[in-house]
Amino acid sequence: MQLEDLKPGVIVSGPAFPEPVQLAGVTLLARSVRLMGKGLRTNQFHDPILSFDQVRELTASPAEHEQDFDGDPLRFRLGIEAMRLGLAHEYDSYLALSIARVDPLPPPTGSRLLSLPTLNGAERRLGAHVQRRARPA
Repeated sequence: MQLEDLKPGVIVSGPAFPEPVQLAGVTLLARSVRLMGKGLRTNQFHDPILSFDQVRELTASPAEHEQDFDGDPLRFRLGIEAMRLGLAHEYDSYLALSIARVDPLPPPTGSRLLSLPTLNGAERRLGAHVQRRARPA
């Protein structure tokens, strides 16, 4: 590993550290380098002073905040939509109404439907027949 690669946020590991360490600071001294960082497993602070030969033995991985965004955007949108619906279902008691795609009827059609009787002709005849049989002759 080169000295230029040692920057805050980089995760280093090697024989000088008991665990992978995320660097918080790097200080160049006369013939050595002081690395300050937090262990990823134990959250313990490490600040060894290493020679340039020891620095070359370290291996680095990119910082956690340096992400590449080359994933599938459709899968990302699907995942975000699933999370949104999960939260909406949890906190919105009227979820079915809010996501339903039912368009209200225009006012003339709606008032006409409300004025129609609810029973059709066959049910009316059956009801009248049942009522006739129930009456004594």
